[in-house]
Parts: sequence; structure tokens; C-alpha cells
Amino acid sequence: MRSSARVFDVIVIGAGPVGSNVAAMVAKEGYRVAVIDRHKENERPAKCGALVTPRVLDLVDAKMTVMNHIRGAVVCSPGGREVVVDGRETKAVVLDREAFENQLITKARDNGAECLFGATARAARRTATGKVEVSVHGVDDPGYLSCRILVGADGTAGGVPGWFSMSKPKKMLLGCEQTMSGVDCDERFVKLFLGRDFAPGFFGWIIPGGGIARVGLCVERGNVRANLKKMMMKPAVRKCIGRAEPVQYSAGRIPIGFPQKTCAQNIMVVGDAACQVKATSGGGIFTGLLSSTICAETAIKALEKEDFSAKMMRTYHRGWMKRIGKELKRDLAIHDSFSRLTDRQLEDLIRLLDKPHIIDMVQQFGDIDFPSKVGWRLVREEPRLLKYAGNALRILLRRGG
Repeated sequence: MRSSARVFDVIVIGAGPVGSNVAAMVAKEGYRVAVIDRHKENERPAKCGALVTPRVLDLVDAKMTVMNHIRGAVVCSPGGREVVVDGRETKAVVLDREAFENQLITKARDNGAECLFGATARAARRTATGKVEVSVHGVDDPGYLSCRILVGADGTAGGVPGWFSMSKPKKMLLGCEQTMSGVDCDERFVKLFLGRDFAPGFFGWIIPGGGIARVGLCVERGNVRANLKKMMMKPAVRKCIGRAEPVQYSAGRIPIGFPQKTCAQNIMVVGDAACQVKATSGGGIFTGLLSSTICAETAIKALEKEDFSAKMMRTYHRGWMKRIGKELKRDLAIHDSFSRLTDRQLEDLIRLLDKPHIIDMVQQFGDIDFPSKVGWRLVREEPRLLKYAGNALRILLRRGG
């Protein structure tokens, strides 16, 4: 280790919600924590997605950032058939993403973490003293920081997974979103658009956010912005946004793939960097925050015991796997099957689902954080759905799978 390197107990790379939560929790216990983020604090890019279940508000205190309450969804088939799923109570909330992230960063700072914005972690290596040295561009010379635990919360563009041979995504979805004012939609329901003309291999959406709405989609390949413009010209979407005005555009990559390795000696990766994303929806806030609490708890335990071995770090991997690992595996299987469906198959699928007893089941058991809870019930209730289950068949039929 270089004698001039500044020393911390924990360095977190990435100041998004996941990284900030790790930093806040560890710093609260009195440990020296640094957060490195390559973006300047007042120039952080807009992020897609802010629709989460109320479980997120149980993990972090962010009720003041809630912009809207959602009770259901309107699912639009490729041919224009609409199926309304009404949960009759709040099933999800829409967050002010910028305020949400800022609140978590503020909490990390208030708890004593040092935040280094506009700084890029270029490399990291273990030293002979058993620590990790991080080379950082954008901080005062000599540009080296040292820590006992390095946490990679640096998303899809981060270096930590590659530097220490962690899990790689199976595929990378491309997502984009146009925030708009004046959208004509029911504030209580999200709208989902299925079909190759909307979002090949995934789906498009309109998420009302209390005075504004987010219009977006994900695709597996191609020009995602061109796909969004094409979707916005479709009559089913156009009738909602015909008089709307654009406010903000955001885009990003979403890693899909069941992670096999998220830790090593001195190292943990979490959130998008660990592929902890729901393949059914592309959402990663709940899964990332849940995993970040386990990551922080592991770091605190390791610091208390002065044990930074691979065995100790595996406490984190086992912990998050126990909580959400099975569900992420199921979600990936469901996504793989869904992404292969043709428009004709999607139309038939929606027709099979558009029945009162099936809708009631979705309303009762549907859960965007744990979609397989309703999936296995549906295929048992309506056996004709089995032909669309594909690789998800075994998992959907076996509740404990």
C-alpha cells in the first residue's frame, strides 16, 4: 500500500440509492466511509424508473419523495385489447427519483460518510497488507485511497465486477423514458403496452406521477430512442400524450442475469453491478436496497471481527440469495419465455387472462416484487397457459423451486 494513500474502513463506488444506503448504514456505526461517484453532484444524470412497492419505504425512510399512489394496471395487447387489473388499494408508489437519491446521499453524509463526486475509480488491487487500494482520478494527489472493504455499487458501467471477476449479465436491456406534462391518463393506473410494434421482447409503459407521467420502454437491441418515438406514435399511446409536453429524457442499460458470484476477499458488489434486477420488470430499486442492507450488515460484522476473508464476505451472498435469490431466478425464466412470444401468441395469452376469475387472482396475488407468486397459480388455474411458459414451466409449477 502506498504510504500516502488515505485510509478508510469502507469505500463504496457509486452514490446511487444502493451505494448511498450501504454508506449511510456503515458510517452510522462510526466507521470511516468514502463514497466515490464519477458524476458531479449537481450534474447526476436522470434515471429511468421510479415505480416501486411500499416495501421500499420500509427499507429506507423516503415517504416525502412519493409523488403518486398506484392501485393497478391497464394491460394493452398488440391488437388493442385492454385488460384492467385493479388492486383496489395502493400496490405501488411513484417516487421523485432525484429527491429520493438526494435524500439517501444526505443521510450518508449526515452519518459521517465522505462523498467524493466527480471522481472516477480507475482500478483497484489488493495489497500485501490485506487491504484494497483504489486508484482515483479527480481527487487531490496522489489519487489513491485505501480500504479494508470495497463495495461496488457502480451499476452497469462499473469496474469492480470486472476487476475482481464477479458475475456478468446474461444480457443487457436498453431502456429509455420521456417524462411529460399534460398526459391524459388515470392517475391510479399504469398502462402497459405489449407487442413487437411497441417494445420487442419487453413492454412499454405510461406511469402517472402526479401532474407528470413517464412514458418509456425497454428493448433488447436496436436504437432504443427510435423505438420510443415509434411507440409514442401508436394510436393507443398517442391518445394519452397527444397534448403532452416533454420535460426530461433519460436512458440507461439494465443488466439481466442470475448472479453466481457477488463477493470475494475484501469485496462485495451490490445492485445493478451484481445483476440484482427483476428480469420481469427491469426494476432494481427494491432488490438493490434489500441487498444493500445485507451488504452493510456484513461489512459491519466484518469490521467488528476484523475478518475480511472470502468466507466472511459470503455471509452477504448467502443472505441476499436467501431473501430474493429464488425469485430472481424465476423472474429470469419468465422473462426468457415472455421475450420469445410473437404478437399472435401475446394476443392469445391476453385473451386467456381476460376472464373474471383470472383477473381476481391477479388482483389478489399479483406482486411486482415477487411475480412468480401469481405465476404458478395462473398456470394451475388455466392449463392452456402452459404452452407459453417455456423455460419457466418447471419453476412456475413448483412453488418451492
